[in-house]
Amino acid sequence: MDVISDRTDVLRILPEAAADLCTALFRNSPAGIYITRDGKFIYTNIEFRHITGYSQDELSGKDYQRLINPRYRQMPKQNIASLFEEDEDTNHEFKITTREGKKKWISEKITYFKYGGTWLTLGHWLDISGHHSVEKAWREAERRFQLAFEDLSTGLAIIGTDGIFLKVNKSFCDLVGYEDREILESRFDEVLPPGDRETTGDIMALFLSLDKPELPVQRQLQTKDGRTVWTAMSISLIGDSEAGPSYFIVHFQDITEQKRIEDGLKEEERLYRSVVDLSLDPVAIADLDCRLTHVSQKLLLLLGYEKADLLGRDAGCLVIALESGKLQSQVMDFVRQGTPGEIACSLRKKDGTALLASMNVSWISSGTGAPASIVLSLRETHAASSAPGGPFADVIQPVGNLSPDAAAEAPDAAPLAEERPRQAGTIENSPTAIILVNEDTTIAAVNAAFELLSGYTREEIEGRKSWIEFVAKEDQPRLKRYYLLRRIDPGSAPDTYEFKFVGRDGNARDVVVYISSLPGSGGQQSATLLDLAGYRKAAVEEKGQQEPEKVEPVDIPSEQKVELSLEHLHRTLDNVITAMSKIIEMRDPYTFGHQERVSALAGAIAVEMGLSADQLQGIEIAAKIHDIGKVYVPMEILSKPGQLSSVERQIIQAHAQGSYDILKSVEFPWPVAEIALQHHERIDGSGYPAGLKDDEIRIEAKILMIADVVEAMASHRPYRPSLGIEAALDEIKSNSGTLYDAEIAGICIRLFGEKGFSFEEQDRSA
Repeated sequence: MDVISDRTDVLRILPEAAADLCTALFRNSPAGIYITRDGKFIYTNIEFRHITGYSQDELSGKDYQRLINPRYRQMPKQNIASLFEEDEDTNHEFKITTREGKKKWISEKITYFKYGGTWLTLGHWLDISGHHSVEKAWREAERRFQLAFEDLSTGLAIIGTDGIFLKVNKSFCDLVGYEDREILESRFDEVLPPGDRETTGDIMALFLSLDKPELPVQRQLQTKDGRTVWTAMSISLIGDSEAGPSYFIVHFQDITEQKRIEDGLKEEERLYRSVVDLSLDPVAIADLDCRLTHVSQKLLLLLGYEKADLLGRDAGCLVIALESGKLQSQVMDFVRQGTPGEIACSLRKKDGTALLASMNVSWISSGTGAPASIVLSLRETHAASSAPGGPFADVIQPVGNLSPDAAAEAPDAAPLAEERPRQAGTIENSPTAIILVNEDTTIAAVNAAFELLSGYTREEIEGRKSWIEFVAKEDQPRLKRYYLLRRIDPGSAPDTYEFKFVGRDGNARDVVVYISSLPGSGGQQSATLLDLAGYRKAAVEEKGQQEPEKVEPVDIPSEQKVELSLEHLHRTLDNVITAMSKIIEMRDPYTFGHQERVSALAGAIAVEMGLSADQLQGIEIAAKIHDIGKVYVPMEILSKPGQLSSVERQIIQAHAQGSYDILKSVEFPWPVAEIALQHHERIDGSGYPAGLKDDEIRIEAKILMIADVVEAMASHRPYRPSLGIEAALDEIKSNSGTLYDAEIAGICIRLFGEKGFSFEEQDRSA
């Protein structure tokens, strides 16, 4: 072959070099080339042998179809037929099995030419296994994505940058209540509540405005039927980093129930805090680091702080410095042990003075049962103070009933501050016996003269004895009535009267007492006692009389108002009971007349049981005011028309304890407070607040619980219509002997069935 240069006539020499040229092209081609005659190989190039793994000798005369996997063997034949019909090359793909047994994907292009009167086949093979596996992987990924997209239990949507839905899954359709054909090609803002559509603006701007679009953003959607559902939207931006997003993949998680629970917890927390604020005791709420998160108004009043002074601070700030460091460890010990407990402490008031108290430690549990917040309930112990001036120093009030903080800001604060220890010292050293009495009748403090009068030491009296223990038995009923009057109608109660005082020696002596209230002391009263024996002796000596038995009694003008008639006492008591009953009805108007009807039924049951007139009167009075504790229940719970949450139910149930806390301070001649406390107990122990059983429950409370249930079921309530008297009696009958006393239940049923008792008749006679 001549050397080819830029001057060579290529067209002239090609025919002469054709054989060499074809050989070079075939041998060095990157494609596998073969020639077959009658379907058998007569030539293969190096690449073809590399693809198949066979040598030239192994391929020569080998049937072409044997290399092709069986399922694809008909394809070349079909293509040969089409080639002759259309007179053009053909291209197709199939699988082969190599000599080593490997599977490969081949892209084949064949052509036919005639040589020596025989048709030969010229074929080109390209190994496309790599490309085909990638394509297959893409197809498989697409298939799996499609399955996952459709089968996902949460909503998924592909949204264009113009806000148009391109694809949605079934869960999203179920979430919003539309068919997919109704959503596709509509805008995203069409599934938003109308009020949100105007503020949404450009959908792409909304999504792109999120600093971290992969983090959920809460959004409301409106369903086809007009309902609103809350969703947490996770947004993925898909597209070129330079050109910007092409579309968005948005995942919608339905959080409607979660939001409802969160809102419920917030409401429950608000209600709980309102109950804390209404608590009779000073209460503080702390987190698990013992930092104060809420304090009741009663605590602020007791210690003289503002909320801002305490919130966020360690609970140790409530006590004196010496106890502050120990408080947190003591509190957390109770929490870790899982048992509420009590800590004796000295509360630190804002003015720096100390107040002896007990701190009850309990906690609020989370949904998992673990402690979530710590509850610190405080109660003054009224023990003797070590402050200057003796036990009375902390109860001397500045002029005008100002609190210590307010007094400190008054112009005459300094003289008053100096005067307090002096006044307290005067009382302590007074020759007249003086005591301070708590609202529950226990003696909080005494001076030295009372120690001398009683024969007891201060330590034996303070916080340990009731003043009634020093009254002769024959005078106790009268003094109890006076005490009751002071609680319910202070204006009609005597403040000065005579009685027989009994000390340690057991001897009775005549004394006259003067009672006065202490403003701002939480219901404390002071009592000044004068020993009449010494007074009369001094009077005799002054008049020169030798026969004491002929001395006229000392005239005490204030005794004229002491002799209140029993009729007046009963009339006053009735008026107070009625007033208390009206207070309850004002708080809970939906139960108007409930207590009067319960009282009538309870009284009728008591008569049928043959109880004494005294017991009958006690039951009727207890029934009329048994729900007084509802004054501590927020109005929105009392009048709530729907189902109560667990926390709301607990707040309602706390009214029994609230009734007891109010009524126990009133010294009724009957066990009214205990009856009210137990009227929601059940004889099988399933009631509240203490889970008492059978004989542990007072007979009066057993009567009241049945009367209460029957009247409640027979009356309308905010959360349900009246169930009727028949349903009420069926409840009593079916649970007789389990929840309710069998004898009392039988009497109640007979009253309605045989004795003609009815609430309507009671209302008409009222």
